[in-house]
Amino acid sequence: MQFSLNFHQTFAPEKEAIAQLVQLASKTNDYLSKEEISAITTIPTGQRSGKVEPNILYCQAMGLINVHKKGATYSIRLTPLGEVIVREDPFFTETLTHWLCHYNLCTLNSPAAMWSYIFNTIIPSAGFELDQQFLENALSKYFNVSNINTTPFRTCYTTEKSFRDLGILEIEKKKYLFRQHQPNRVFKYLYAYSLISEWEQVFPHQTELTYDHVRKDLGFGMPFLWDDFITMDVLDILQEERVILINRQLSPITLVKQASSKMLLGKIYSFLI
Repeated sequence: MQFSLNFHQTFAPEKEAIAQLVQLASKTNDYLSKEEISAITTIPTGQRSGKVEPNILYCQAMGLINVHKKGATYSIRLTPLGEVIVREDPFFTETLTHWLCHYNLCTLNSPAAMWSYIFNTIIPSAGFELDQQFLENALSKYFNVSNINTTPFRTCYTTEKSFRDLGILEIEKKKYLFRQHQPNRVFKYLYAYSLISEWEQVFPHQTELTYDHVRKDLGFGMPFLWDDFITMDVLDILQEERVILINRQLSPITLVKQASSKMLLGKIYSFLI
């Protein structure tokens, strides 16, 4: 499933709104209109637009909720990942939670197509410094539209309400400056879950993959802007934790899956103080 290019309705995701929606999903599965959701959560909405519907879709793209729609009403239900976050960080104050949301929003298979294309295709091919006009032209060409609105994407990483704390993007004179996420051992089960959950989704019946498949077909590490050197360092950490086994005797190198995403879910927050 892929969302429309303008699913965001010009709004960036907001941490407070996401937290409110996830908490709502933990309390009820009833079908509610956007006005009813707005009244319960205080997320503003209007007759034609507002932040309720975009943030529901952001939450869905981040893997936090499943959405069922009936007419103009929504039933939102927590995913297993959403359940863990509600238990461990219900107010979305932890940077680890923000990285989780960002990563899922930008995976190779994310329904948020613009986020996915920027992190998995444009940056790997064009580099970490992009002129705004170049970025807009590349997106317009790929999505075959005359005008592209990059404001929600830019705002997503440059405002405090969203994910500015990740430090992954700066804007200078209409130039986008992207920064790699530097691996942190406190986050190692976040990395493990990100790898294995994508693996199970794309290759559900395979327990062994080549490194090339992990990078190209799963897009592992791309939302973190990792190069091959950093990715291999992280995979070595995951091998220490017995999440994977790396077979360097084969060419190309292969990875053997030794843990399930279900096993890893409960460990994501285990190293936070």
